[in-house]
Amino acid sequence: MRVWSRLALVVVVLFFSSAVSADHFQGECPLSLVDSTPAVTSFDLSPHGVFRFGTLVYVLRGNLLATYVTNDTGNLSIVREDFLSDLRARETDGGVAFDNGFLYVSSEAGLEVYDLTNTRVNGTAPRRRSVTPGLHYRRIAVTGNRLAGLYPATDLPCYPLGNATPLCNNQIELLDISNPDSPGIIGVIQSRSRTEYRGLNDIAFNQGYLMVLSEEGLSGVDISNPGSPVRIFTAAFPGKWLVSNGTNFVGVGRDHDINLFTVRPGMAPFFQRNSLLTLPQYLTIERSNPIRFNRNAFWDETNARLVTMIEEIDQMTLDPARTIAFDVFDLTLPLYEGSVERIYEDLTLLNDEEVKHNPVVVGPFVYVIGETTGLQSYGACGQVTGRVELDGPHHLTCGGAEIRGWVTGQQKVTVVEVFLDNTPLGRATLGGPLRNEVSSSTPVTPWRIKVNLDTTARGEYQLRIIGTDILGRRRQFANQRIFFEGPGQNCTNPRRRAVR
Repeated sequence: MRVWSRLALVVVVLFFSSAVSADHFQGECPLSLVDSTPAVTSFDLSPHGVFRFGTLVYVLRGNLLATYVTNDTGNLSIVREDFLSDLRARETDGGVAFDNGFLYVSSEAGLEVYDLTNTRVNGTAPRRRSVTPGLHYRRIAVTGNRLAGLYPATDLPCYPLGNATPLCNNQIELLDISNPDSPGIIGVIQSRSRTEYRGLNDIAFNQGYLMVLSEEGLSGVDISNPGSPVRIFTAAFPGKWLVSNGTNFVGVGRDHDINLFTVRPGMAPFFQRNSLLTLPQYLTIERSNPIRFNRNAFWDETNARLVTMIEEIDQMTLDPARTIAFDVFDLTLPLYEGSVERIYEDLTLLNDEEVKHNPVVVGPFVYVIGETTGLQSYGACGQVTGRVELDGPHHLTCGGAEIRGWVTGQQKVTVVEVFLDNTPLGRATLGGPLRNEVSSSTPVTPWRIKVNLDTTARGEYQLRIIGTDILGRRRQFANQRIFFEGPGQNCTNPRRRAVR
């Protein structure tokens, strides 16, 4: 009897420990579209970027700089829009960076510096401090009073082979920006000066050191004396782009994988390789174009998540054709393989036929620029999150239709409200079989609501879905823009079946 009781105890312990492990060893909730602000300026003729400055989010699209905050339900609110009439840059691939209240833009016109330190609610417009001709960069990294600029080897007309291809050498220029009115070059790192620098592709700052990525590998460079930079260490992991948190994390990105390193000044090795993240290959099934990681990625320091995007490749130009998914890696979990999607990964497929750029995490939201949709915000775990599943008015039946979706959250969701712009359509009904096909560590509950939008006036509207959890926290968790043709064209009459 004693043996059986011990066995029973072991079974009970294993049951509960496996249940706890199953809950813990799962990635976070999928991203869901919370809000979208349409673009008001042309994207394909403009420099662009999304930047966080305290509680503000700046979005640059060509000559327009928009300043945003979020309201209590997670909606984006424009604080101000400033037209930069004196901005000379017109290059989409130009370098754009932001640090300590200053915006840096580089193009064929040179390096332009704007002061945004007072661009906020009831503040002043951005003020251009300087234009320095001849400084043409597509990668810019800034820290303190130092700026590093690079025209990457990936954009050169031929592959860099050192002295064998003299026209395909490039260099990193180090600038003193302590005086924004007159930035000046104080150091240069030539790609042909060392074999480790052959084909310079990207740059980033980390703990005061300059991270240099080339066709040979990742190098850490001491630029305390910018006139004589010193290479500290090189890890033989070549790549195309970098992602860095500025303190101890750096990732080396290529089309199909990302190598992650810890930066350890004063220790050996200087770069400690931690893990390898790979592209989900099942996304290539029944897809004619090849796919890759987008070079824009963001390290979410608070939640230890790497936010990446996956895009199709235009095989004629090798440029992005469209963004097909967010791929978020939760690095607090073990990198176990053998499942689709992997337990440390959350893949959110996208339906927009566009390329998205510059993901930035602010609190529980991920902000991203879409070429046609403008600035979008996506909600993540730690709050109410979900989706509305409606392709358009043509899926609404005349005389009344049902709109459906799903919702989840760390706490139980008790109320789901549906709005058309700011007009309430009512409360949705919660319940039904759980949506187990949605990757989530919390139960995913379906919702549905009966609506009649047949007489809606012609125009574009936002379908807004707001949820409230059991603690009373109210968040907008889904958003969809819908264009109605007008009364008589806002719905579809289903075909009548023949009577036998």
